[in-house]
Amino acid sequence: MLEWINNRFGTDFTEADLTNIKEFALMWNIFEKIVCDTRCTLNTIKRRTAEIDFDLSGFEEHLTYFKTRYVEAEQTNERFNYLRINNTAYSELVRSVLLNEEGSEPNQILAMLVIVYRYRNNLFHGNKNIRYLDTQEINFYHANQILCKVLDHF
Repeated sequence: MLEWINNRFGTDFTEADLTNIKEFALMWNIFEKIVCDTRCTLNTIKRRTAEIDFDLSGFEEHLTYFKTRYVEAEQTNERFNYLRINNTAYSELVRSVLLNEEGSEPNQILAMLVIVYRYRNNLFHGNKNIRYLDTQEINFYHANQILCKVLDHF
């Protein structure tokens, strides 16, 4: 399959370039089944994760990564806009967590899951340019780690 993708799109991907992205497809499938009973929405994620008392210390690395990626000069940057969080309430929640204006652990976990949800939508609905997909590998590493840590509570 990788050879076909490289030939079709003029890319030069290796297996390592796409490992976390491919694993994300499986991890998301598991997450959506277990956490969302196959009907995943942001409201479902919020409702189901609100029931869990998470220890944020296991998520700090990922939250720091997102803050570094999506904040510049104490405001969200253009990359944040490309997440395409269309729901204003969730967009504001994520923004406030990234800017350290919201510190509650449940909201920090939810904000990370909103970002992961947007990675899912942007990947599965073709918003990610296939030619640059390998540049998203680190994003999907963090997404996979977050999904694993959340799933450990279900």
